[in-house]
Amino acid sequence: MRDNNWQGNRSDSSQTQPIWTGGSLAKEEITKGVSEKTVEWAERFGKYLAKNPNAMTTTQIRRFYGEVKRQQVTGWKPSDFAMLKPKLAYAVGRDKNKTKIRDFYDEMSKLFPAVTGPKEFDNFVKVYEAVVAYHKANAEEKDKN
Repeated sequence: MRDNNWQGNRSDSSQTQPIWTGGSLAKEEITKGVSEKTVEWAERFGKYLAKNPNAMTTTQIRRFYGEVKRQQVTGWKPSDFAMLKPKLAYAVGRDKNKTKIRDFYDEMSKLFPAVTGPKEFDNFVKVYEAVVAYHKANAEEKDKN
């Protein structure tokens, strides 16, 4: 059974790789605050990331989550936050199994420009936590890593 938000191949990959078509989260959800619309998007996106084909592993999503939570504990710093995007890009480059980590990178990267201070960072963390929760709730099998 194919995920409703899955389409075709990426042109940058020789293997079939999913492409998220479920819509992007509006930057206002980061700048103005999390709403029911945010939670609904996180649920759709988390489910999508967890489903085969090419499901994103719990290890992949939690590795980046650990860095986000570390920054939350130490307090928002623009230079540290700016490094999240390249760290995630590195994880995409390392992905030999062509999982949905590219879709995760693409969607989360769209939210980075909206994070301009501690309030927006806290909203970004909430969105990320929701995606992680829905991913975990919908994972089809335990990581084999």
